[in-house]
Amino acid sequence: MSKRMRIALIGPLPPPAGGMANQTIQLAALLREAGAEVELVRVNPPWRPRWAARVRGLRAALRLLPYLWRLWRAAGRTDLLHVMANSGWSWHLHAAPAIWIGRLRGKGVLVNYRGGEAPAFLAHSARLVGFSLRRAHAVIVPSAYLAREFAQYGVTPQIVPNIVDLQRFFPPPARPALQPTRRAAILIARHLEPLYDHATALNAFVLVRRALPHARLTICGEGPELARLQARVKALMLQASVQFTGKVQNTDMAALYRKTDLLLNPSLADNMPISVLEAWASGVPVVSTDVGGVPDLVRNGVDGLLVSPGDADGMARAMLSLLKDATVAHRLADAGLASAQRYSWTSVSPLLMAQYRRVLKRPMQSGYTALVSSLLFPLHEWIKRHDSTAVRRRMDRTQWWPQPHIEALRLQRLRDLLLHASEHVAYYRQQYAATGFDAGRVRDLRDLRSLPVLYKADINNRREDFIADDAGHMQRFTTGGSSGEPLIFYLGKERICHDVAAKWRATRWWGVDIGDREAVLWGSPIELRAQDRWRARRDRVLRSELLPAFDLSPARLDVYLERLRRRRPAMLFGYPSVMCLLVEHARSRGVALDRLGVKVVFVTAERLYPEQRSLLGAAFGAPVANGYGGRDAGFLAHECPEGGMHITAEDVIIEILDPQGQPVAPGESGAIVVTHLASRDFPLIRYATGDVGALDPRPCPCGRSLPLLKSIEGRVTDFVVAHDGTVMHGLALIYILRDLPQVRAFKIIQESLDCTRVLLVSVNGLPPLLHLSIVTQFRARLGASVDVVIEEVAAIPAEASGKHRYVISKVVST
Repeated sequence: MSKRMRIALIGPLPPPAGGMANQTIQLAALLREAGAEVELVRVNPPWRPRWAARVRGLRAALRLLPYLWRLWRAAGRTDLLHVMANSGWSWHLHAAPAIWIGRLRGKGVLVNYRGGEAPAFLAHSARLVGFSLRRAHAVIVPSAYLAREFAQYGVTPQIVPNIVDLQRFFPPPARPALQPTRRAAILIARHLEPLYDHATALNAFVLVRRALPHARLTICGEGPELARLQARVKALMLQASVQFTGKVQNTDMAALYRKTDLLLNPSLADNMPISVLEAWASGVPVVSTDVGGVPDLVRNGVDGLLVSPGDADGMARAMLSLLKDATVAHRLADAGLASAQRYSWTSVSPLLMAQYRRVLKRPMQSGYTALVSSLLFPLHEWIKRHDSTAVRRRMDRTQWWPQPHIEALRLQRLRDLLLHASEHVAYYRQQYAATGFDAGRVRDLRDLRSLPVLYKADINNRREDFIADDAGHMQRFTTGGSSGEPLIFYLGKERICHDVAAKWRATRWWGVDIGDREAVLWGSPIELRAQDRWRARRDRVLRSELLPAFDLSPARLDVYLERLRRRRPAMLFGYPSVMCLLVEHARSRGVALDRLGVKVVFVTAERLYPEQRSLLGAAFGAPVANGYGGRDAGFLAHECPEGGMHITAEDVIIEILDPQGQPVAPGESGAIVVTHLASRDFPLIRYATGDVGALDPRPCPCGRSLPLLKSIEGRVTDFVVAHDGTVMHGLALIYILRDLPQVRAFKIIQESLDCTRVLLVSVNGLPPLLHLSIVTQFRARLGASVDVVIEEVAAIPAEASGKHRYVISKVVST
């Protein structure tokens, strides 16, 4: 852990040595070994006085008040409450109070819900449970089974499996050959409760003994069923072959597993039994009932055998198939041993730590930031008739949906977009007719490939045909990025508010929010003129300050450093190249930036190089979060604290294509093609961004189901250097050309301080007055004596890499 976490771990402790109690004590030890400071808050202390245990109402009251006091104090000393939760009264008396006390004390709350009886409990108490559960900052469950159960009630938990200690549980050095003439040792390691159906297991054992008279059954655990089960053993005349061990400490269970030939789990309801994991790790084959979450854990015939609950005959047949056939038993045991590796601390800890960081990085819910994010900014968006707040709240939920649910959402939204385009957008009506495309027959996201790729030239040539005939108010924009041909296009309120929501959601991933102090290194002289009084006042309310990136002279950088020192922003946002230049300047001045209190550095609009990430992270003492997108294509992807570059999948479909327009294999690089699902007013369907990138097929440890980008290889924009040595961002020159209707494409090449060439593709030739205007504006930025040579060409050649670049500077800044 990079920072010492202070965790209050709330749950039962042995005795009794049940699965949750063992997991609680084991987790505490593992977290401490990982560097965390853990305070245990026990929910099942010994009864004092002992006679109180026999009076149900009294015993609950005697335990509850001291528990609440210990919980209140622990919450004050820690940063995060990890609540081990179960069904029934345990939830109401232990878990729910922990959630509310954590929230009252302003601490992060993670609920770790477990227990195979959750379906019945939720069906009976869903509203009451959900009322508290939704106040937790994160909910984790150990199995896909429980995740599905909770999803039915509008809760999307993340799966963090149970842990098995591979240092304690391991196979014997020499595995004995399983032969009927030797031993047939069967083990059941569950509490003696009706839920675990030991009675059926005894009936099955009778059938086993008919084939293997020497078979032995060991039943570990204690519980209210002991007397009844002992009587049943006596009635079946099994006293010599059935042993009740009583309570066995978890430290002693490992030796017992290594003397066992088969584990039997006869449960009537179950989630993710620890005994199965321990048996696997010990090299013991498993027979289990196929209840609850067990089929998600055990693959029938692969790493275990599954039977129906209450089926003594089926249970006996499964056990005999292993006890009589050493080859099958060893095959299942080996597969189980391999499966156990997935539940080691090494495998599980990254998932748990990601959820801890998610909770600890939550935006603050108090102070001026909370006022802005929950009231003032939503009011600002409402006045503009934007649905950004509602969209962001939906995105906060959908990011945790299972991937099939996200894909279903995308497919439905794609159908809606394609059908709307066929009815209201002239360009697509003609495209559909020319290709025979039927939007009503779209059944899969891959059906989108029937449409041609859309290029900037297609839009520029027929711009008016892309405007929907039912479009509302739209704003005109021009691309000013670093790749491809400049594009003039329009955005409606739907697209704008979805982009705002996507950026807002990603911002909150890092523990900051709208209303936190922000410094933005961005813009150009043209964009600065758009900062009217209304916007300036709005930015003051939102505590956002613009530091123009076009003039980066040493004097200007000194001013920026002073403004950062005074403002102490929680977050920075801007071009990575500009921020790196600022860092280098600060170092030359001996100015430390790691004491400003910056929590995160957001970078976008350019490719982020590893050395830039290292430089910025070290200088500001804060993580660097990369973002990818553009005004034309939308807010496409953003990096989460676990390093995953998450695509805004609710709004965006990204394809990676080869030069022939065919999809590349997952993980391979190709052209990035985007369909934005919130662009009905001016649809961009299969739009070629001009960038190169790759998808990442691996899941992110953070638990978000949003797909990932593996790499983004476009968006490179150089600095240019004025004749007097002033360094400015290349966009300062790009903005001069990008909005000119007579200019179709361009490339700026700064050959030296004295000469800059402009390759330019014009429409019907460049008028003399416009030629003079461009030269004058370039000289105003680069210097009056600089020779600006404009060369009109038929096309702009690509770089050797296949990429396009607006600006290439051959001048080394000093």
